[in-house]
Amino acid sequence: MKQWGLRLGLFAGENSEIGFLYDQQPTEIEVSGTSTVTLGDIKLHNYHGYYAFNFGDAEAGVRPYVLFGLGATQYGTVSVTAANAPREIVGETRFSWTTAAGVKVYPSNAFGLRVEGRWTPAYIKSEATGWWCDPYWGCYVVGDAQYANQFELSGGITLRF
Repeated sequence: MKQWGLRLGLFAGENSEIGFLYDQQPTEIEVSGTSTVTLGDIKLHNYHGYYAFNFGDAEAGVRPYVLFGLGATQYGTVSVTAANAPREIVGETRFSWTTAAGVKVYPSNAFGLRVEGRWTPAYIKSEATGWWCDPYWGCYVVGDAQYANQFELSGGITLRF
């Protein structure tokens, strides 16, 4: 299984960067209970617009950064065989965000390497967990949000113009 991604970023100032992230991650979908059964392969696609803040001088050889992005995670369709009949689990697209921290190292003025740790939670659903009552606002259902979490450690090449 190979994961790959693409990042296009433009500097919006000496330390600010805006851009777009895309990555594809192959994985498997499993059903568990008393035992675990793999149903099939699924591909995740992440699409995020982002803002990054780069610390230090713009011409520095080492630049740590933080990144925040908003977008969507798309879950691909999975083909499975259940009860000797072919079936499909239809994929969905969900709102997600991403946050990362990393460092860019520039051995030369125009060429650099990037190392990054990123977390991307995607909202899946909410379940009712009870009621909350307030004398002013009244009573309402309290929900427990559930997320699919993706963690990534990556590296890449950075070109500085």
